[in-house]
Amino acid sequence: MWRLTAVLLCLAALAAEPASAGGGVRVTEAVVYGEGRVNQPERGRARLRLDLYRPAARSGRLRPAVMLVHGGGFSGGTRAQPDLVRIAHALARSGVVVASIDYRLTPQAPVPSRRVARVAAVAPDIPVFDGMVAAVDDTLTALDWLRRRDRAARLGIDRGRIGLVGGSAGAITAGHVAYALDDIGVAAPRIRFVGDLWGGIFLTAPGARSGAAQLERGEAALFAVHGSGDRTVPVDLDDALVARARAVGVRAEYHRIPGAGHGFAATGFFTRDVVAEQTAYQRLLRFARTALR
Repeated sequence: MWRLTAVLLCLAALAAEPASAGGGVRVTEAVVYGEGRVNQPERGRARLRLDLYRPAARSGRLRPAVMLVHGGGFSGGTRAQPDLVRIAHALARSGVVVASIDYRLTPQAPVPSRRVARVAAVAPDIPVFDGMVAAVDDTLTALDWLRRRDRAARLGIDRGRIGLVGGSAGAITAGHVAYALDDIGVAAPRIRFVGDLWGGIFLTAPGARSGAAQLERGEAALFAVHGSGDRTVPVDLDDALVARARAVGVRAEYHRIPGAGHGFAATGFFTRDVVAEQTAYQRLLRFARTALR
């Protein structure tokens, strides 16, 4: 358990990398999608916000949606990280509605809701894990907000075609929501695919052999990127998750970057070719389009 704690503490030190984005997208910033209890800097309820990215062109058809979950070790980071903004614009230009969310962080001393009580019960009693549980809690709240029937209709979203993409702590959150919650006994909406960027699954339900073993046949398709030299989140977490996906027949694409470290810059996510002169960034966009058909 000390290893997982060290991993999460190391995540907190990471910073976002600069990126750029084009036009053709309507952006609505700082939309309140819910509230969550916190104890710092004072007790109360923190407003939870997201940025919404929509294709500029109108369409008579329902569109798929992707939720982006930022990294930062559960103690920092925001929905405005430039790398996530770049991904959001690209997805929106391809016809996807994107919600990039903030969530409660460890320094706020978040108080997870009853909804994730079973998640909290299997997590170590260490503050950084409170942040991890709160991130899962708030991601579920954001998914509820996005999938609410009247709102989805107004935004033109197909409630049955939702993907999750996260980097680092955000990838860890996405993986738990898509693959682990049902094993722990917590209801979550069905997810079409997970974009797991240097993440993995830490928590294990009672009776499960491992975190990766909670990924089961029929669950979300998996796109993963991880540097083999990552000293923040061990690459073997994604090695195990991808191996499990392939063993149970879940579609998986894995880019294990030789010698690379942790994060967008270290893996060359936007710049390094991984398949036929395509970067991991381009492969993610391609994978999302296919998984959300």
